[in-house]
Amino acid sequence: MQPIGNNARLLSNDVLAKWLLEDFPFRIQLSTAFPFLPVAGDALRYATTGPLIPGIAIGQCGTIAEDTKQPNDTNRIYRFAEIATQFRVCYKAQDIFSSNVNDQVAVQMALAVRELLYKFWTLFESGDSSVNPDEFDGLLKLVDPSKVVDLGGRELTLEDMDSAKEMVRTNDGRHTVIFTSSIGKRAIHAAYWNRAVAPEYEEMTFPGPDGSSRMQQVLKFDGAPVYINDLNQIYACDGSKPDKLIPPEKALNLDGFDPSVATNIWFFVLGQGNLHGIMPEKARSIITRSTIQADASTLVYHLTMPVGIALGSACALAVIKNATIPKGDGYSSKRKG
Repeated sequence: MQPIGNNARLLSNDVLAKWLLEDFPFRIQLSTAFPFLPVAGDALRYATTGPLIPGIAIGQCGTIAEDTKQPNDTNRIYRFAEIATQFRVCYKAQDIFSSNVNDQVAVQMALAVRELLYKFWTLFESGDSSVNPDEFDGLLKLVDPSKVVDLGGRELTLEDMDSAKEMVRTNDGRHTVIFTSSIGKRAIHAAYWNRAVAPEYEEMTFPGPDGSSRMQQVLKFDGAPVYINDLNQIYACDGSKPDKLIPPEKALNLDGFDPSVATNIWFFVLGQGNLHGIMPEKARSIITRSTIQADASTLVYHLTMPVGIALGSACALAVIKNATIPKGDGYSSKRKG
C-alpha cells in the first residue's frame, strides 16, 4: 500500500491560478484619469492668441477702442502615432487548453494591451517626432520654455514647487495635477521634511485588488494630487557630461538616494483646451486584428493603438526639470524626524 500522504497527493488536483501575472509591473497611475478626445481627421489643430488686453471704462458716448483678436501665425498641430504589438496562439493550445483554466487568447490579449499602454506612457513624456516621425510629441516637446523651472540637479524645495504650480493658469489655476516618477515623489517628500513640515495627504477612492473601492492616502501639494509614472525619464548626472537616461527597469531598482539621480516633475490641467489625449473619431482606443498564418495552425493577433496627446493653452503645462533628492542618510533621517 502507498503511504496515506501519497494517496492524498494522487487524489488531489493541482489547481493553476487563473491568468498570467506580470511579475514586475510599471505604475502608470494617471491612466485611469487621463481624458481622450475623439478627432474627426488625421490631426487636431489649436488656434491660439497672445495676451489679451483688458477692456476699457468709457465715459458717456465715449469712443470704444477696437481690439479684434488675432490668432497666432501658425496653429499648433497634433498628430497620431500608431503603437502596435502582436502575439500568436496555436490552434491546438486554444482548442485544448482553453477549456481548462486559462483562455489562451484572452490571457495574451490582456498583457498585449498593457504593453501598448507602457509605450504610450513612455512617449507621453519623451516622444519626439523630430527624431522619430512615427512618434507623437511628448511633454518635453510641448512645454513652453517660459514654463520651465530647471534645478540643474540641485535639491527640490517647496518654493520650486510653488513657482512651477503658479505657472499653470488655465481654469484659473484650479484642478492642477502633478505627474512624476518615484524619484520625483521622494524629492517632494524630502522638500517637506527639509522644512520640518509633514507632507500633505488626502484620502481618495481607488479600485482595490478584490474589485471593491477603497480609500487611500495620496500625496498632494497645495491641493494638487501626485500621480506616479514609472516610465518617466530618470537621469544619471555625470558632471560636465550630458545627463544619461536610466532605463525604467533599472531606475526602479536604484539602491539608495543619490543626488546625482534627477527627474522631472510636471504640473498640468487636464481636459479640452488644456492637456489631453487624442484618438481617431471612428476608431476604438485599441484595435484588434487577427490573421491565420499560412501553412501553419497558428492565429496571429495584431493590436494597434492610434493615439497622441495635445496641449491647448501654453499655460496649461509647466515643469520642474532635473530635480534630485538628498543623499542616503539625509533623506531617511528627515523622514524619521
